[in-house]
Amino acid sequence: MSLKYLTMPFALLLLFCLAVVGCNNKPSTRNAANENQKPYPTISYLDIKLDESGRLPQNPYVLEFRNGKKQLVFCGVNHLTDNADIENPMFAKIEQKFFDFAPDVAVNEGGDVSKKVYDSKLQAIEKDGEIGLLKILADSLTIKTVDGDMSAPLEFKELLKHYSKGEFLAYIVTERLMWSLKGEHVNDPAEMQQRYAQFLSGYIIKNGGVALAPNEQTFDFYTSNYEKLLGRKFDIGQLEPTNPFEPEGKFQAIGRKSKEIRDQYLLHKIDDLLDKHDKVFVVFGGWHLLTCEPGLRMLVARKR
Repeated sequence: MSLKYLTMPFALLLLFCLAVVGCNNKPSTRNAANENQKPYPTISYLDIKLDESGRLPQNPYVLEFRNGKKQLVFCGVNHLTDNADIENPMFAKIEQKFFDFAPDVAVNEGGDVSKKVYDSKLQAIEKDGEIGLLKILADSLTIKTVDGDMSAPLEFKELLKHYSKGEFLAYIVTERLMWSLKGEHVNDPAEMQQRYAQFLSGYIIKNGGVALAPNEQTFDFYTSNYEKLLGRKFDIGQLEPTNPFEPEGKFQAIGRKSKEIRDQYLLHKIDDLLDKHDKVFVVFGGWHLLTCEPGLRMLVARKR
């Protein structure tokens, strides 16, 4: 219907309603899935100041942010490389900070553990380290745990826009499987290859949605791409650190890209949680805390 056939008051009312609908349909400026947008400021991983081993000033390294009722405690940790290190002081410090703060919700790294049940704190730490500890602490206060990591399909899709499947596997398998196997002291080649096959079929293909040809699913395909990227033989006893601080080399560049993608998702998740809760407690790798600090300060300072 043409506006010229409407009375003036009705036409103005219609235009006003259309304007309101248009405004309400604008995309959110905080949509973490918008690949053309980077709403949260971060520090480059190449500019983070750490010691030569990439260690934090303390473990955990804790920063606290507050704006009126809105409070955030972020425990940045050095991930342990030995699963048997259950007496590490890091665990007691996280627990003390958790109960001192008494949060409304807890954010963990490494996947959804909200439905996991542990028989004891010791079992939680033995199985899942600081992730398991945070879950059993949250259960003790009957609060929710929220996964601060983006889903595997989203992350993998972004990484495969920039890197080949061989390069992608060389990094992701090293970071998320091989370092765990090293911590479990798995050295038997047969067991290593069995765990690799399970990891690939479950996490990469089924969960992550990555289509791999039969030859791309072999252990040899992984090790050959690892060796191509790093220029040396694969040896689980001498794994390449998956840190993002070395400016040279594609292996570390993949790590930086992965972490930058995850950092934006984590900041978006915390921002959303602060809309709904007053006190948010986060346990994540300490490098994420250091690079995300400007974004964390910005989102806590936001008027809600």
